[in-house]
Amino acid sequence: MKLRRIQYFFSDFRIGQLFKLERIFTEEDVKIYANLIKDFNPIHIDEYAASQSIFKYRVVHGMLSSSLFSTLVGTNFPGAIYLDQSIFFKAPIFIDEQVIAQVLIQDIKLKKGRSILKLNTTISKMDQKIAVTGEAKILIN
Repeated sequence: MKLRRIQYFFSDFRIGQLFKLERIFTEEDVKIYANLIKDFNPIHIDEYAASQSIFKYRVVHGMLSSSLFSTLVGTNFPGAIYLDQSIFFKAPIFIDEQVIAQVLIQDIKLKKGRSILKLNTTISKMDQKIAVTGEAKILIN
């Protein structure tokens, strides 16, 4: 099978373009992720331990929640290559809590026939509180 090269042009994207994804991380999601990466921090998997923490409830792994940025990049920029991602955790995301992940095109540079997009990345809770924020750079071939 011959793979077709996906090619984007500078004009395919524009500064200010916004991509969104709503998600609820379930207890099963957290268990699967914990088993996959072997992170069994009690704040994620043990109800009693979490109740003794500053958050009082079990929280979703920060890297699991921030994986939504990769999902948004992969689905909206097929073939893109992640160059960089900064992540700042501002508030906990609890199990079964609905969140909205967003990727906003902040800047576009054309370099050697390729586009480098600077993205503003955010995960918000339903009360508008920012849970995760950061920036990413991706390369579009």
